[in-house]
Amino acid sequence: MSLREFKWYKKYTPRRLQTLQQYMKMTKPALIRKIMKTLRAMPKKKLALACYNLTKAKLPQLKTIKQKALPKRKTKRKARFKKGSPEAKRYMAKLRRMRK
Repeated sequence: MSLREFKWYKKYTPRRLQTLQQYMKMTKPALIRKIMKTLRAMPKKKLALACYNLTKAKLPQLKTIKQKALPKRKTKRKARFKKGSPEAKRYMAKLRRMRK
């Protein structure tokens, strides 16, 4: 859904885009008037979302835990063969042959 489909789009968008330098030249009251005009044209849902994001931005960011910092899993592995058994010897011999 594009912005053009909304009813408030024409009231909400400026006629032409101004550069940052042009906005910097404007007085503070003029900038506030411009912002208020835009906010009045916006729907309540969009305003609520903007308010939520502004409030959320003021909160401190939560640091994520890196995988390396997490404790390693302690899982018991079931042995395939008993150490020294003929099956274990055959398996180890097979591994050695594969590595060559």
